[in-house]
Amino acid sequence: MRLNSQSCILAFLNNLLKNTMKRIIIYLLMGASLTSCAQKEKKMNTASIADLYKEVKFKEQKISYRAGIQVGACNFQLLINDVPVAQNFGDVQGTFSTSSPINSVLLKGGRQTFKLLLYPGFHNNQPLTTLSENVRVRVAIEGLKYEGEGVKTVVSPYEIIQVPSAEEPFVFGGKPTAVYEGTFSVNLPYEVTGWSKSKDLRKEDPDVLLKQVLAANQYFSNLITKKDEQGLQEMVYQKEKNYAQMMFLDQAATANQWASYTQNFKDPTLEMRPLEHYRLKFYGDGRLVTLERTDIANLGEPALRARYQENGRNMINAFYLYLHKPEGSDKLEVIH
Repeated sequence: MRLNSQSCILAFLNNLLKNTMKRIIIYLLMGASLTSCAQKEKKMNTASIADLYKEVKFKEQKISYRAGIQVGACNFQLLINDVPVAQNFGDVQGTFSTSSPINSVLLKGGRQTFKLLLYPGFHNNQPLTTLSENVRVRVAIEGLKYEGEGVKTVVSPYEIIQVPSAEEPFVFGGKPTAVYEGTFSVNLPYEVTGWSKSKDLRKEDPDVLLKQVLAANQYFSNLITKKDEQGLQEMVYQKEKNYAQMMFLDQAATANQWASYTQNFKDPTLEMRPLEHYRLKFYGDGRLVTLERTDIANLGEPALRARYQENGRNMINAFYLYLHKPEGSDKLEVIH
């Protein structure tokens, strides 16, 4: 009887052990399966800038607004909705002409603001102190639609400022600066939040904010140096998502946008440069902040720069990094 009793007990324990081991194996397999699913889910949720064209709406209503600019005998900076779209700081001989796309600062259709700042500039690399009497300025807005290799004008150019003119003579000759402000309207189908609801960074502690901005710039620099595609994509994703919609980008264009970042990884000569000669600059009615150069040779350009070689010559690549703090957040993020 004792042997039978012991045999029963041993049999019971043996079955219990077998069942327990089965459950452990099942739990381990389930855990591995869940981990695998989580990894796949994370991979599937990875943001892809090259695929942003899939989220672009109103493609049939696409329109590219541009500012046609002609400025003579002075330097200038043109801001639309208090964000720079074009500038020139250099020698004031002759006339500077350009056509700048402006959709990237048009968060929605309707009324837009502009500000044109005029500066004396330089002559023979020497800074001038006052504006010339010969200043000439013309800025016009037009709307274009690109169709393949062709361009169709859908909004004929209309002037937002011309100086001098019969209605407005140039009265700032001999002055150190001149400022012209006004409004104009555009017709757009989209509406992007962008930085419109972001915090007014001018109200923050400037020393603390500067440290945060420097840290964000250094983080971007490190991503380029380490060739961290995933980290870089995450940092600029929202900016590029907005840009894709505002510019109505197609598949080729979003692919090119991402390629403009990754080409920095492929150049063995590229080296990120230290931040120097910089100052904080606020734009977007205080909701955007960036670092700009203060040295005369690079005045107003981005402080975040890289050096690379082309045909044996040292070249500079500048990175525009406009930061904001979204509503309800204290973290700086790239938005423009």
